[in-house]
Amino acid sequence: MPTAREKSNGVGAKQVALRHGDASREFVSAARQQRIVAWDIETSGLDWRTDRIGLCQIWTPDHGLELIRVDEKQIPERLVSLLENPRIMKIFHHAMFDLRFLHYRWRLIPANTACTKIASKLLTPERPEGHSLASLTQQYLGVTLNKTWRTSDWLSSNLAPAQLEYAGNDVVYLSSLLQSLMSTLKGRGLDDLARRCFAHIPAQVQLDVRGYKDVFGY
Repeated sequence: MPTAREKSNGVGAKQVALRHGDASREFVSAARQQRIVAWDIETSGLDWRTDRIGLCQIWTPDHGLELIRVDEKQIPERLVSLLENPRIMKIFHHAMFDLRFLHYRWRLIPANTACTKIASKLLTPERPEGHSLASLTQQYLGVTLNKTWRTSDWLSSNLAPAQLEYAGNDVVYLSSLLQSLMSTLKGRGLDDLARRCFAHIPAQVQLDVRGYKDVFGY
């Protein structure tokens, strides 16, 4: 897994290319070789039942970053194949949010997922500053993320270069952040618990989207 030092400069606006519809074949090939994809999405709102996916950001070692504008009327077969591939780890921040959208919209069953927010919650359940990506990259990687564009229009036909830069920076640090969090979890004897929590994510996503309440409760 790449180190924070390897990606400490983040994404510049001139480095970002926008694809339409689906990931490239080159990205999928690299992901299959590296067996890791960092993933994030930008949406029109917070409700997976009514709001839309505007953008998918994906990153894998060697190939790097791709930003994909999602077509509401077409399921992206290559992106789905990555999400369903059990041999490729998909790293999210707040995986439950992203995967509810992806499962509901694309009718897929995700496999082999990890979540930096879950890892942080296991480490410090009552973290005073919360578990946002910006606060975690600042603490663990010394990286300051600009969140100015977080609530901008992600369905716009003209995404600004600064929006694309923001979107890219939300994904390129996830691999290094997970590595740092898992190292700390291991030091506290919590890494196995984290992996078991990650393994439960796909089942919990399906329960949520199907409308189940707490099936583990009395």
